[in-house]
Amino acid sequence: MKTYASAFLIVLLLLSGRTHASSLQKVTLDNITPANNPPKNNNKGKKGKTTSAKSKEIAGIETKEISVEELGKILNEIDETSRKEDTGSYLTEQLLNVAEDYKGVRYRFGGTSRDGMDCSGFVSTAFNVFDITLPRSSRDMASMGQKINSSEAQKGDLIFFKTGKKSRISHVGIIVEVKGEEIKFIHSSTSKGVIVSSLSEAYYNRTFAQINRVYEKQLL
Repeated sequence: MKTYASAFLIVLLLLSGRTHASSLQKVTLDNITPANNPPKNNNKGKKGKTTSAKSKEIAGIETKEISVEELGKILNEIDETSRKEDTGSYLTEQLLNVAEDYKGVRYRFGGTSRDGMDCSGFVSTAFNVFDITLPRSSRDMASMGQKINSSEAQKGDLIFFKTGKKSRISHVGIIVEVKGEEIKFIHSSTSKGVIVSSLSEAYYNRTFAQINRVYEKQLL
């Protein structure tokens, strides 16, 4: 009887030990699985590849030396392009904003207000906002400032026309855009009031007289 009890006790101990060992094995596997099999980092691989590609690309760039004369020529070309495109000074931009705010105002001979204005009244009113006093008539305005070629025209310059029967200046506008050889200007026309027109239009191209610069474009 004592022998059976001993044997029975030994079996229980063995079974208990097997279960405990199995449990420990499971815990151990759960703990080490992530360490042995870390998740793949796709971004890391891509980033490394991109960096490598950029390095090769940068390494492949060739440097080119230029002379002082060539550099001067490049700078002159940039300056010429900037002059032709002329983004304008702060004063010019504000002047054009004021002028374009009058678009739609009807034409009225001798007028200088939103109730109606003629061409010179419109121009003088816009410039007066910035304390730039111009003569009241377009003919007298044409004697102000510096007369320039149409190829040198910039925004804010005055453009004059001989629209009357007599061969003298009788109309004026403010240039608002110079794009290539096209010049656009804002003015008070007798038929449509304050509008934007183009020098490429047949009528204005035929009656065009001159362009004047009446203020320093670098003024702020």
